[in-house]
Amino acid sequence: MAAFNLSLPKVQIEVDRAWRDPILKQAYVGKVGAARAILDRQTTTFASPIQGTGKNAKNLTTTIYWPLSCPGDVVSCSDECVVSTAEPTDNSQDVVLTCLAQIGFKESMKRFRDSPLDFDRVVATSLMANMKVLDEYIAKQTILFIEANKGAHVYTIPGGTVTGDDMELPGSAFNADLMTQLMLSAEFSRLTSPFVLDGTNFYADYKKVQAFVGNLDGKGNAQLYGDFPFEFDPINMTSTAPGKTYLLNGSAVAFISGNFWDLTRTEMAPGHFVYKIQSQNLPGIYYDVHEIQACSSNDFVTSWQLRLYGSFELNPLGCDTDNTGILAFENMGGI
Repeated sequence: MAAFNLSLPKVQIEVDRAWRDPILKQAYVGKVGAARAILDRQTTTFASPIQGTGKNAKNLTTTIYWPLSCPGDVVSCSDECVVSTAEPTDNSQDVVLTCLAQIGFKESMKRFRDSPLDFDRVVATSLMANMKVLDEYIAKQTILFIEANKGAHVYTIPGGTVTGDDMELPGSAFNADLMTQLMLSAEFSRLTSPFVLDGTNFYADYKKVQAFVGNLDGKGNAQLYGDFPFEFDPINMTSTAPGKTYLLNGSAVAFISGNFWDLTRTEMAPGHFVYKIQSQNLPGIYYDVHEIQACSSNDFVTSWQLRLYGSFELNPLGCDTDNTGILAFENMGGI
């Protein structure tokens, strides 16, 4: 019979071992392209989460800081001794990190009475499987946030129709030739570090162009695609924002996360342990864990609940509220 007392250090060793194993790793790699694209590029500066004190630790809050410098109008020259009135400020905004989602599983002692499997190893793989689901949840929520905060188009692409905040284009437009028009869209919207977040609109043509880059007639399209970094998340984009492609400023969106607990497994009440564990797919993301031991249905069980605390935020740098740093393009199908 395997031991039924969890050793968190051993669990972490098993997690690391499984992640290094190319075969085992396949089961736990999440489809998180949208989330990674944002996390890798976000530039918002924020303070360390402020935790409540003792029993009052009910909320996680953090403060976002950003410089605000909105220039005035150009006017005719006047007295050189007149002091300007426009003054940049360091603005801040408090953000409450709420529990966005949770997921859990349990193990029973009786299952391990005759099992040759190692308890810590089984728990480690279960934690990884559940973390993968939360990782992909973050990716889907990232796309939903981007869609909800898309900005107005300043430039209209020839052959396209602006409906609300969407630039509607025929399906045949999504190829390397569209890159020059996306460059103009980025130029008119003053996006300083744009990248493309796509699902399936560009996917096939982009991959084909990369395969033909060595051909004499294939370099031009590859160079066009090279004008923007591309991030693909076909599965989550198809399920969450079908037909959409986004052109985003690199710092437009931020995901801020926080935790009540640290890496040390602490018993907060008899049989109730708390700690945090790091996502394997999303650097810098940790999930709070509640590990509860109980007697249930004529068996001893241990349950695990993983909780995600965080907040999606739009970068508040801009002075133009219509320019959110997000442009949405929609594939209307057809040719």
